[in-house]
Formats: sequence, C-alpha cells, structure tokens
Amino acid sequence: MVSNYCLTSNTDAGDTLDLVIKSKVINDKFPNSGFGRELVHNGSFIAGGMPEIGYSSSIELSSDEKRREYELPEKPDDLPPHDDPYGKKTLLFQDDADFIDFEATVSTIPSQIAVAPGYLQREWIEGDRRYFHYIQDSPIQAFFSVLSAEYEVLRDKTSLPNGQSIDIEIYYQKGHEYNLDRFVQSYKDGLTYFSETYGPFQFRQMRILEFPRYAGFAQSFPNTVPFAESFGWVADFSDPNSFDYVYYVTAHELAHQWWGHQITPNYTRGANLTSEALAEFSALILSERKYGKENMKRFLKDELDDYLRGRSNESKKENVFINCNRPYQWYNKGSLILYGLRDLIGEEAIDSALYNFNAEFGLKTIPPFPGSSDLYRHLEAYTPDSLRYYLDDTWNKITLYDNKTVEVTATKIADDEYDVTIKIHSQKLYADSAGEESDASYEGDYIDIGIFAAEDQDENGKDRVNPLYVQKYKIKPGETTLTIRVKGEPVKAGIDPYNKLIDRIPDDNTILVEIL
Repeated sequence: MVSNYCLTSNTDAGDTLDLVIKSKVINDKFPNSGFGRELVHNGSFIAGGMPEIGYSSSIELSSDEKRREYELPEKPDDLPPHDDPYGKKTLLFQDDADFIDFEATVSTIPSQIAVAPGYLQREWIEGDRRYFHYIQDSPIQAFFSVLSAEYEVLRDKTSLPNGQSIDIEIYYQKGHEYNLDRFVQSYKDGLTYFSETYGPFQFRQMRILEFPRYAGFAQSFPNTVPFAESFGWVADFSDPNSFDYVYYVTAHELAHQWWGHQITPNYTRGANLTSEALAEFSALILSERKYGKENMKRFLKDELDDYLRGRSNESKKENVFINCNRPYQWYNKGSLILYGLRDLIGEEAIDSALYNFNAEFGLKTIPPFPGSSDLYRHLEAYTPDSLRYYLDDTWNKITLYDNKTVEVTATKIADDEYDVTIKIHSQKLYADSAGEESDASYEGDYIDIGIFAAEDQDENGKDRVNPLYVQKYKIKPGETTLTIRVKGEPVKAGIDPYNKLIDRIPDDNTILVEIL
C-alpha cells in the first residue's frame, strides 16, 4: 500500500483545514498472507489507507527473541493503568481521533456494487465507472472499510419492540445461497434481544458482505460486517448435531454494534474485554435462547478448551482478566466468566448491570471513554456480597479448579425413583502470571451438582441432554459425599457438569452411575 499526502499548516488551535490523501494498494504478486483478500478478480476489500497521525508503537518488533538480536530491551505489552488520564481520553481502536462524521463516495466498475458504512444516498454511472454515495448521519469511530464485488443481494426487514424498522442486507457471491437464512435469523433474533436487553439499536440497517477465504475472519464496522467465505457461506449443516457457527459468529459481530460501537473502549489495560468479551458473551446467550440451556455444554467446552490452550502457549505472562491483553483471555475466558456470573446472580441482575453500563457510556462521543474497571464497577453493583468472591476470583486473580467425580452409585427405592450417592473432590487454585499454582484457602464455592438420564435425540435427530437434577451446592475443598433422590433412571452424574468453571481437566467432572 502506498499513501501520498502532504500537510502544511500554520493554523491556530481550533482551526480546521482540508487534507487530501492519495492511497494505492499494490500487490506485485500474490501475497502469502490474508492480505490477498484486498484485491481479487471479482472485487476489493479495503480497510485502511489512511495515514496515522503520530508515532505508532503497534508496528514495533514485538518478539523478545528478535529484539534481543538487535540489542533492544523487551517490549512491554501492557497498556496504561485504568486511571491513566491519557488512556481514559483515548480510543483503543483509533488513538489519533475520537468520533468523526463519515461520508464516502466510492467508484467501481459497472458490474460491481461498492459498499461503505452509512446510508446510500445516490447511485449513478459516469463514463466507465459506477458510483455510490454514502453518508453516516451520526458520529462513528474512524474505523471503517470499503468493499466492492459482483454481489447478489438478499434484502429483508425486521421490526424492533419499539416499532423501529431495520433493513437487513446480505451481499453474497452467486451460488452461495445455502445458509442465507441462518445469517438473517441471527440478525433478526439479535437485533430484537440486544435492543431489549442492552439498549436501543443505533442504526436503521445492518449488512453482511462475503469476502474470499484468503483470510478467515469477520469484522464489525458500523452497520456493516465483512464476513469471510470460510465462515459458513458454503458449509453443510445437514447433520442436526453440527455446531451452527454461522448463527453464533453472526450474533457476535452484531453484538459489536453495542459492544465496540456504542461502548467504545478506552486505551487502558483490559479495555478490549468491554468489546470482545461482551460480544462473545452476548452471542453465547443468543445461542442459548435458540438451542436451549441444556445444550450449552458444547459451547462452554469449546470456550474452555480455547482458553486453556491459549494460556498453555503463553510466551510472556498471563494477566488477570481485568488487565487482560490476549485474545484467549478477552474472547474465551471472558465469555466463560460472564456466563458463570449470570448463572450465579441471575439473568435480570447481569442484564441490568450491562444496560446501566451502556446507559452511562454508550454513544458517548467525548472523553472519558470506558474501560474494564468501569464494567467491573457496574457488575459489582448487582452482585450480592455473598457472591462477590466469584468476581474477585475471575477478574482480579487467575483462578482454576480441580474438580473430579470419584464415584457415583444409585439405589432403586421405588418404581422410577433412585437415591444417588455422589463422591466428589474439589479444590480451587490460584496461579501467578508465570503459571505457578497454589491451593486456595476458602470456606466453599457454589458449584453445580448434576444427575442425568440417558441421552437421546429430539424430533429433528439432534442429540439431547436429559437432566434429572441440577442444583448448586456450597462445596468445600477436599472430598464431599452427597445423596440425592431423583425420578428417572440415572446414567451419569457429577460436579460442574456443564463446564461453567475453569477446570484444567473437565472430562472427569462427570462419570457413569453404578446401579447397585
């Protein structure tokens, strides 16, 4: 990419001036990276091209090994502390601007459709070029992309509970119609639920745009989401047990319109969790609403595995969550601990905390901007004293569990009625930033004990979990034996059966029941 620009100014503070930038994207050959998506035979995906103002430390050498080769000191990877004046008045995603007024006129070849954030004002052909004029009528971050391709377009609408009508547009390659209904359904479900729960949606439209699988991600810009071909456009979901990642990822990117675009993270430690952890959590809850609470173990186990894998590959140090600085923390750990908090304090409490957090900071165009400590403050306000140990453990410490079911037996006492005796072992551990662990000293934590009948399949052929009993107990460290009466023949039982806690070996949480 080549950018040519010139700025000469003798202006005083408060004056304005025009800056003209000429930028070119040049790929001499096909690149060996995801940047191959930018220019292909059927279109373009341009995110950037604007010069940054000031020094950018983000493109310094980050590898400690490589820095040692050049006799450079190790590069610190922590942002400023939560109360840092500069960090609180600076945006995380764009540190050289606050909010901007956005307008774009984009030209392309006549066979293509060009799309940028904002509302289409006019479309016309002039010479051998096709033009599109977009205006976003409310301030946004200086965070946008422009796409152009030979698109087919699916158009739909949905109405929100307040009567607001939202246009839905799906831009896709012809022949990739397989899962359009999943994209649309996720938008419709999410627009309604997120608006009801977190606050009104700020735009009149939402779009998804397919781009080639040379890169594999989706990214949420204001009312516009580029979405990689490899994320489900041609996926086969004929197996009823397939993980519907199209619905899930679409929900995550839609949630960023609240967490990332209404709530705009500041430039302090852990601030990105207010965008990514909340978006991941919101997608998790929307998926629970669609697929049922009893089927969430698959989602939670995936998040747990990704977090444990991430921390095992950590090359520097693991921060506590409130200061998190790695994707495996703000995505995977974040959704787990927020889901666990919701399970403890209740849906109404966490929804109220998030609504109030957004009410205080959402769509705020002037500093101070919110960070992780602001979210923590709102969650703490809705967490009873007896459960604040969980907030402290998950946000201010690195907490792990060693939960295991040792033995489960059942005695039949009547027709279809059993006494189930469960012997479990539980221990909470604290780890330091280098991964050294020590046993925690505590009176007991609230943990699920579950007993399950045999799994079967629903009318659609999807595997179904059949809980006979799931209840929280205050489990002390060490061994505990419980006897619980259930109706129905028990097959499996144990501690934390849905993997809501961060357990290093979750597969031994539940075991088969021995019928005596």
